[in-house]
Amino acid sequence: MRHLPRLALLVQTIIAAGTFIVANDVTQELSPLQVGWFRILLSFIFILPFYLLTLRRRRFPDRGDIVRFALLGLTGITANQMLFLFGIQLSPPLNGALFYAFTPVVVLVMAAMLLGERLTFAKIVGVAAAVVGVILVLSSRGLNLAGGLGRGDLLLLLAVTAWAGYTLMGKPLLKKYDALTVTVWAFGFGALSILPAWPWVFRDLDVSTVSLRAWLGILYLSALTSGVAFTLWYWALKRLQAGQVAVFTNLQAPTTALMSWMLFGAIPGGLVVSGGLLVIMGVTLAQLATRRAEREVAEVDSNVDSSARVPQIEQTSEPARGEP
Repeated sequence: MRHLPRLALLVQTIIAAGTFIVANDVTQELSPLQVGWFRILLSFIFILPFYLLTLRRRRFPDRGDIVRFALLGLTGITANQMLFLFGIQLSPPLNGALFYAFTPVVVLVMAAMLLGERLTFAKIVGVAAAVVGVILVLSSRGLNLAGGLGRGDLLLLLAVTAWAGYTLMGKPLLKKYDALTVTVWAFGFGALSILPAWPWVFRDLDVSTVSLRAWLGILYLSALTSGVAFTLWYWALKRLQAGQVAVFTNLQAPTTALMSWMLFGAIPGGLVVSGGLLVIMGVTLAQLATRRAEREVAEVDSNVDSSARVPQIEQTSEPARGEP
């Protein structure tokens, strides 16, 4: 039962591994604004029925949290997805995978500053090893940043920052609400923010000329990447520390290489295997480091509680005055 959050993140990783390829392919036929507009709206339409069917057993957001849900929608849904789509159109998918590999670094530092999560040496080493592993995997597949960062790369870096903010801002809300509630309300505000752009979306769009492949790509991004993967991400985040969850992002690059091998017969080279093993070791180390830190905190709390009870026990065991 305790491993279910990590299994959910593995499923999320498999779904996310194909996102860079699908998004790059779809944005060659449709503009990033068109893809993002359909993706966000369809994502909300996809997950809303699941929320409404189980509404009775879910907590309705407090009035004071509405602004927080709106910020989640603007950062993690609208800003993150639009920046990602505009960036991935201008940059190779490998660049996007590399920049998102630095998500754990951003989350790790910000979680320590804002959420009070312990920044241990083992956790830092684990995240660093995972990032190096991603770089090895992507380098073997043709990653090249020798020419410097382009406009698309900068947009992808901003998208990563927005995603890190979405992760960190969602953590406090997940203490009060379940993952589906937070995800639905975030996508609801994201849909409201993108809806007014419809005149620009349909201005140069002839729906009849859009290929089936493009619609299937949008369906993948909407139902799987946004609907399923986003919910799994928050479901795991509710049960694990932000740093534990974010480091799973680094599994996307070796997972993509593994999928290419299984589906297309693209045999991975030595760098891919070495980098993939390094990523797995780094992710595992980060998980073990966090669990060890949690046990130490639990032991300290237990000792404090025990010492606080001692005077009460001694006081109750002392005979009252007048008693023999």
